[in-house]
Amino acid sequence: MSPDLERLIGRAVIDQKFRDELLKDPDAAIANSGLKLSDDEIKKVKAAAEARRVDSAGTNRNLDAAKGTQWG
Repeated sequence: MSPDLERLIGRAVIDQKFRDELLKDPDAAIANSGLKLSDDEIKKVKAAAEARRVDSAGTNRNLDAAKGTQWG
């Protein structure tokens, strides 16, 4: 793991706004961070963001079902 990837992960852990941007648009968040990631690291960050979005969507659907509410 490169030092810049470690910095990106650390920032995502402590900076909610950056984490939200990273999950929403990884390419823009990485570009705006000023950090230099390898192509492989960028692919991994994007895959992790996608997995988080899918997991969050499933979690939200499960919560909606439990409450008997559909949020669309």
